[in-house]
Amino acid sequence: MRLRTDHSLRSVLHELYVTLFRARQGSPQDFSYGRITTIMTALMGIENCGWRVVGITREALVLLATQDFNKNKLPRRLCRGHIVPRAQTNKLLFEGEGPLALEQFFEVFLHNDRTVIMLNEQNGLTVSFPEFVAIDNEDSELFPNGSLMAWKHRKKEREFLRQLHAGLPACPKK
Repeated sequence: MRLRTDHSLRSVLHELYVTLFRARQGSPQDFSYGRITTIMTALMGIENCGWRVVGITREALVLLATQDFNKNKLPRRLCRGHIVPRAQTNKLLFEGEGPLALEQFFEVFLHNDRTVIMLNEQNGLTVSFPEFVAIDNEDSELFPNGSLMAWKHRKKEREFLRQLHAGLPACPKK
């Protein structure tokens, strides 16, 4: 994962964060948390590992199974929900007296950037974060960024999900 290993990329992204931190301090009315979140999403989405998937809800897995795990046959039914809301992460990054040091910045960002694949209706500020099946994806090889908010759902991901689904105990009948 380049956000952990590429020193040049990490340095440049940290410099952009520091510049944005200073802009927020100098003009908070122009750099609201909403704008900060939009800018940070664009900046940190540069890398495939942005919005790293670390889980999937059982409901999303069951829905995917109905289409042989092909996300593209379920347009606009699934999303990646952040375990820690992006707005909360940005408050951690931007509320201090000064910007975080490079290592601390990436530690906070990468920890808080973890996501779970879920149904759209499971994601939102008015619902509690759903239970999910954990996925070991530390290297971000599965479900890399596609477009900014989408993810690549290749044969590799479909096969992984097929095996995950096969290994889960059956859902209790309601």
